[in-house]
Amino acid sequence: MKSDSEVDWAAPDARGDALLGAGATRAEKMLTYGVGVAGAAILVFAAWIHRADWNVVQYILAAIIAMDVVGGVVANGLNAAKRDHFGPPSATEQSIGGRLVRRPVLFTALHIHPVIVGVVYPPHQWWWGVLWYIAILAGTALVRAVPLYLERPAGLGFCALATMVAVSTPSPEMWGWLPVMLSLKLVLAHAVQEEPYRPTMRGEGGSRRSQPVPSS
Repeated sequence: MKSDSEVDWAAPDARGDALLGAGATRAEKMLTYGVGVAGAAILVFAAWIHRADWNVVQYILAAIIAMDVVGGVVANGLNAAKRDHFGPPSATEQSIGGRLVRRPVLFTALHIHPVIVGVVYPPHQWWWGVLWYIAILAGTALVRAVPLYLERPAGLGFCALATMVAVSTPSPEMWGWLPVMLSLKLVLAHAVQEEPYRPTMRGEGGSRRSQPVPSS
């Protein structure tokens, strides 16, 4: 068992950050932004290689969406974010964004990415976007409705089934990955309550503090 981290639900004395969570470490920030930029670069390069029928605006929009969704998978899974989302209120909750991230179903409802993609990108399958928007919203609501001990397996189960459906059905050009990544970001990474581990302070001998876990 690793002893270099400890569970810490206490709100940090740090500037609020609705995106990454108050008190996010430099490593957490670098990982989030690095993965987000990599995701955008991969999509743009893949679209260029496959000669996607996109104009400049579509390329720019695709990069923005990919950075938000792919980077968001990491951001919502950060321990700093988990503490902000499910722990005692911190400075983050004083902002509109901070209050929003503590309401996973509402947060998911604002992610209209599939609808935008379905309308903007060929072959313009608007129904694809609407169906995936409803499915992912339902998945988030399901995870929040089940008992705490079932949240993670329910989220994993949804992502597994969503992946199978996504790779087996038609999708807008170059966007078959979007339902999978949105499921990971919103249903699994954001909606599931998990313990927020933080690095242990030097001199504490790697001991782990036992703290009460907020009820789901």
